Amino acid sequence: MDACHVLTERCRVRFDPEGDDLYAVIETLADAAVAGGLLPKAGRDEAVQAVLKREQSGSTVLSDGIAFPHGRTGVVPQLASVLGVFRNGLQTTDPSSGAAIWLVALIFVPLQGAGNGHIHFLATLSKRLIKPDVVALLRTATHEADVLAALFV
Repeated sequence: MDACHVLTERCRVRFDPEGDDLYAVIETLADAAVAGGLLPKAGRDEAVQAVLKREQSGSTVLSDGIAFPHGRTGVVPQLASVLGVFRNGLQTTDPSSGAAIWLVALIFVPLQGAGNGHIHFLATLSKRLIKPDVVALLRTATHEADVLAALFV
């Protein structure tokens, strides 16, 4: 599955998600994945545990305030993502370092047939997120469509 398809069909956006730290935000975004039809409710906890296990083995928080928590799970048939965008100076923190985080890209990777699709997805996001104009658009966006357009145009 290409990154364009994931960004437009298998991705949801939540603005200023609740959570005192990254782990709590992951929980909030997982709930959004369930509500958005990306993650089955019965598999939510298993998927969150996969992400938290991966995150605890090595933080995915980058120095520029972007986090890419991800995990492989058998509960999703294809790659799915929820972006948590903190706008207007709002942020959460990395529980291991205390670093400020303004964007969380939560990614659920299927166990079967996953290949390296999530690597391509991460690379696509990373290429866009190094552009100051894209970051400015994301930090002031008001609609999911604006975020997705800024990330993949």
